[in-house]
Amino acid sequence: MAVIFGTMHVVKRAGLENPEYALYLRTAYAVATALMISFTFYLKSMIQRKNDTTALEYNDPAPGSQGAPRIETTVCRYDLAEVAKLQKSSMFTIAIVAFMHFKFGYIQPLILQTLLPMLNLYKHQLFQIHILGKPAVDGLKRPWVPENPFAALTGGAATTTAVTAADVGSDAAASSVNSSAASTPEPTAAKSKSKKETRKDK
Repeated sequence: MAVIFGTMHVVKRAGLENPEYALYLRTAYAVATALMISFTFYLKSMIQRKNDTTALEYNDPAPGSQGAPRIETTVCRYDLAEVAKLQKSSMFTIAIVAFMHFKFGYIQPLILQTLLPMLNLYKHQLFQIHILGKPAVDGLKRPWVPENPFAALTGGAATTTAVTAADVGSDAAASSVNSSAASTPEPTAAKSKSKKETRKDK
């Protein structure tokens, strides 16, 4: 978010929204987009050359996928699928930016999408593992949970937490014990009350 607001501030201060800069901005966007797409194919070739056949088995970590069948694949196939997602996302973004620019004359999307895709690619797990050589542990451990773009706005976390059957069972057991304890009368208090009533009758 800081990058977006900072970029828009610079655009307004520098007057880059002026139509006379449109050609230069289109060229910059085209070059940045071409680099982004080329880099995804480079990543794809690196993954294919490594051909990591390590078995990978997991439940779909995407939000709202509870009860999904367990997925069995390899590290190579998983990473290739992630590259395909990157490429599809890039194609969709190109279509949206082109429509907004040529249909409505918006300049801002050209500028933002010249900078953001490369920044997002740098932060992507594929780049961190295959280009920077970082080990696939902690936040880079597969499978990768899709980020929630509204997490920062709502105060929520970008990742989801799995609840195991043991957790549910222990919570249910604790709830049962608490409810039974609350509903069971104390025998000592009952006996004391009975003695007092007997004395009053006498």
